[in-house]
Amino acid sequence: MSKIKVGILGASRGMDFSERILKSYDYACLTAVCETYDVLRTKTENYLQENGIPAKCYVDYDEFLDSGIDAVIIANYANEHCEYAVRALEKGIHVYSEVQPVQTLAEACRLCDAVEKSGRVYAYGENYCYSNGAVALKELYEAGVIGEAVCMEGTFINDCSPKWHMLTRGIRDHWRNYVPSTFYCTHSIGPLFFATGRRAVCVNGLEIPRMDYMAEGGARSGSAGMEVMELDNGGIARSLNGNLKHPYEASFRVIGSKGTLEGTTSHLDSLRYTGGFSFDEQEIALAHRAYRYRPEGTRGGVENGDFAAFGYFIGAILGDEEGKKYSIDVYRALDMALPGLLAFRSIVDKGVPYEVPDLRDKIVREKYRSDHYCTDPRTPAEFRLPTSKNGTPEVEEGVYEAVRKRFADTVLRPGMQ
Repeated sequence: MSKIKVGILGASRGMDFSERILKSYDYACLTAVCETYDVLRTKTENYLQENGIPAKCYVDYDEFLDSGIDAVIIANYANEHCEYAVRALEKGIHVYSEVQPVQTLAEACRLCDAVEKSGRVYAYGENYCYSNGAVALKELYEAGVIGEAVCMEGTFINDCSPKWHMLTRGIRDHWRNYVPSTFYCTHSIGPLFFATGRRAVCVNGLEIPRMDYMAEGGARSGSAGMEVMELDNGGIARSLNGNLKHPYEASFRVIGSKGTLEGTTSHLDSLRYTGGFSFDEQEIALAHRAYRYRPEGTRGGVENGDFAAFGYFIGAILGDEEGKKYSIDVYRALDMALPGLLAFRSIVDKGVPYEVPDLRDKIVREKYRSDHYCTDPRTPAEFRLPTSKNGTPEVEEGVYEAVRKRFADTVLRPGMQ
């Protein structure tokens, strides 16, 4: 069987896939990279040459798509994935999209249309759904161990302020500087919905104001956000995500009608079960879940997710039923992402609840095709939202100059080009 030819858009995160996943993979190989940032593209070309990888670098995305690739990993700016995914699908190319899938409801409608029209596989690379704990949560839930989900909680805390200069490079309109506090929500929501098959039908949002430690790096958004959701089965859920002064945490808890299953950062390879008449606690040790098309690599923790998610994507392309089941399709991706977009609308509107549409229904899509509301500064004024509940703060250019200098001093010194 010939290998599936894979192209990568966005060499920063994308080349991580080449180094760890594609390098010795039996079912797919890297043949093209698209990167517009000159310094990074040069480093990528050197990497490919030094490692004997016969892949070509491109600046132009259309030339990249026409290079003969069968599938593309979308790993550019997190709020720009939709446009590039749609263009790939229109050319008959399978899409593996990094988080997030879209930044507006209008984009969500367009993405669903493109996937359906293309007949190609769209897979969402939400790696937090594929820790051994999250996958076991799904299997145990489907087996009825805790009954029907009543209340769910997910948390993703990752204080990026110490490395903000590395992430944003002092670019004023880098996506991280202006996306809503609730935007990056699928690391916390994803495992809950992946495991239970539930989705939100209504959401309220709450926001922590922009903290000084984020303002110093040029961020213009609230520093953390929360989505409070009503579920399609009448249950409730909450998700917390953002830059908080707290140790890194990725955790989930699902309380069912018969018991509770939960996992935490330090126990993503085990689950804690609570149930029975006396609510006895029990640690459930987890075995690694093997899969035919899964690349070799780490077998534990969240990092396991990159290998598993990509393997299920390839399995789905090859028509494998297990790949189709565990790969996250466009509709489930939007189930995970839309609550974050609409929670921010709730925040801006002083807590008014927002309906979360099910875009599987083409009739429902018609209501949202012109809904372009977002915080992106390139958005027309009529659709542009403030970047926080307190408006869009003014940031002097000197702040970004200082970040650019720190980035240059850290990364672009001789020997690291």
